[in-house]
Amino acid sequence: MVVIRVALPTSILDVESTPLLKAIKVHQVARWSSIFGVYEVVFYKEPTTGYSEFQEHEKFIKTYWNYFFTPPYLRKVLISPNPILRYVGALPPIRLLVFNVTRKPRVGEIRAGYVYRDSSGRLYAHIGDKTPYRVLSNCEEGLRPLSVISVENKLVECTEKPIYLGPRISFSSSLLEVLRKARETSRCIIATDKKGELPSSRVVCEECSSDTTILFGSPKYDLFEIAQQEQVSLKEHVDYVWNTIPGQKVVSIRTEEALLATLGVINMFLNTCNEPREKYFKKGTV
Repeated sequence: MVVIRVALPTSILDVESTPLLKAIKVHQVARWSSIFGVYEVVFYKEPTTGYSEFQEHEKFIKTYWNYFFTPPYLRKVLISPNPILRYVGALPPIRLLVFNVTRKPRVGEIRAGYVYRDSSGRLYAHIGDKTPYRVLSNCEEGLRPLSVISVENKLVECTEKPIYLGPRISFSSSLLEVLRKARETSRCIIATDKKGELPSSRVVCEECSSDTTILFGSPKYDLFEIAQQEQVSLKEHVDYVWNTIPGQKVVSIRTEEALLATLGVINMFLNTCNEPREKYFKKGTV
């Protein structure tokens, strides 16, 4: 099963001068990673970013990420008013496939719902109707894919149908921490750099057909420079260094631009490997 993880520094926000531009940057990462079904986005602290600044970045990113990947019909219930979110109205919706549902629930429909336990311990779910629905099956609390059993009786059950609910996010205190965790979870670790080799469809199909982590540098420093600042040998921790934008006609490629281009290249190659797209997503998970 294909699982793509990407890692990029929170310092992508530093080059933007206003909260609106920072919000747009987070939206670009969220939107573009969602287009290609990325499983996880890891934001890491680079050495030139102070700890308090990193915490501010984390809070800002988490707040917008939570908003983006909460179904629109659940935001009034799940999202509290927050001044950080004052620019969400200027951002286009992510529009995940699972969010594209009817206004009113219908029997047999698969909807993203928020599962919770009431004071008696019974499971209920908010699915976009005026009142919560009773959850018949036993499943984890939180945002889950649910199947509507009865609108009249307000009943749903958890489903194991593969549904993509957007990329999860995590934060790491350094590039080295990202590399160490990636070695535990991923079969293949790829660094991106304009001096890297060109990826081939054969290598992508062989190496990226399971769990893969793709690393990106910052607006000021490439991955080799960040690794050097951390006194780490990048090549000792990665399997490949790839240039996914050969022949670039600009001085430098922005991190989010490299993200979009790289995911596009890998997605194209993976779709020549004769593996069903449904396998990109984990069943019944966020």
